[in-house]
Amino acid sequence: MAKKKISFKKLFKVKIKVNKKHLKQALWFLSVLAAGYLLFLISQHIFSRPAPQPPPVEKAVRKTAPSKPKTVSAPDTRKQPAITFVIDDIGAHNKLSGPLRKLGGKVTYAILPLLPYSKYFATLSEQTGAEVILHLPLDTTQDVIPGRGLIVSTMSESQILDMLDRDLKSVPNHKGVNNHMGSAGTTDTEMMTIILKDLKRRGLFFLDSYTTKDSVVPKVAKKIKIPFLQRGIFLDNADEKNAILAQIRELEKVAKKTGSAIAIGHYRANTLEVLAREIPRLEREGFRIISLQKMLKTRRD
Repeated sequence: MAKKKISFKKLFKVKIKVNKKHLKQALWFLSVLAAGYLLFLISQHIFSRPAPQPPPVEKAVRKTAPSKPKTVSAPDTRKQPAITFVIDDIGAHNKLSGPLRKLGGKVTYAILPLLPYSKYFATLSEQTGAEVILHLPLDTTQDVIPGRGLIVSTMSESQILDMLDRDLKSVPNHKGVNNHMGSAGTTDTEMMTIILKDLKRRGLFFLDSYTTKDSVVPKVAKKIKIPFLQRGIFLDNADEKNAILAQIRELEKVAKKTGSAIAIGHYRANTLEVLAREIPRLEREGFRIISLQKMLKTRRD
C-alpha cells in the first residue's frame, strides 16, 4: 500500500494549531486554579481571625498606708557595768609618761599639786583626752608628810582656803578633787566642810579615796549637796603584776554586782602595764570604762 505523503509545511501548521488550543486550555485552567486559591486565602483570613476580646477588667486594689520602716534600737549601754580607773600620785616625774599616754582617756589623772610635772600632765590630758583631778594632800594619822600643798586640821579657815586655791591653780584642767592620804583629814568634819563648800562653789566634785572607814565625807557631802564618789578597790597596795590582776578580778565582781565600781591605782610601771592589757579585755567583755564625771551621771540615773 502506497504511503500518503504529507508535506513539511502542512505538518508544521497542524502542530501550531494543536499547541494554541492546548495553550488556551492551560491558561483557562490556571486562571480557574488561581481564582480558587485566592478565594481560599480570603476565606482563611476571614474565618481564622480571632474574635475581639473584651477589655480586661481592672481589679480593685485596696490602698494601704505605706508601712513604716522597722527601726532596730541600739543596745542600751547604760545597762553594762561601768568602771573608772584613777591613777594617783602623778606629778613628781615624767619617766612613765609614755605608758600613761598609751592609756589615752581610759584613766583619770589624779595629779599632786605644786610639783615639777603637775602642769605638764594636766596639759598632757588635752592630748590624751584623760580627765584631770587634783590629788589633794590631807593630814594623815601616820608619821608621814603627804607632800607639798598639804592641808591640816590645825590651819585656820583662811589658811585652808588659801592653800586649796594654790593647789588647784597648780593643776589646770581639773574637774574635781580626791584626797592624797588623809586618814586624819577625812575624819575631820569641820575641815572637810570648809573644803567641800569651796569645791561646790567652784563647781567641782569630790572623790573620797576612802583611806579610812571613819571618813565623814559622805555625811558632809550630802549635807552641803556636793557631788561625791567613793573609791571601791585599791589596785596596787602590792606592787606586783599578779596581785594587781587579782584586784582587777575583784573589781569586775563589784562592778557586776552593783553596776559600777571605782578603782585607784598609782603612777607605777607595773600598774600601767597591767591596765594597758586589761582595759581592752574588760571592754571586749562588756564593761564600760568611763570618767568620774560620767560615773556621777550614771549613779544619778
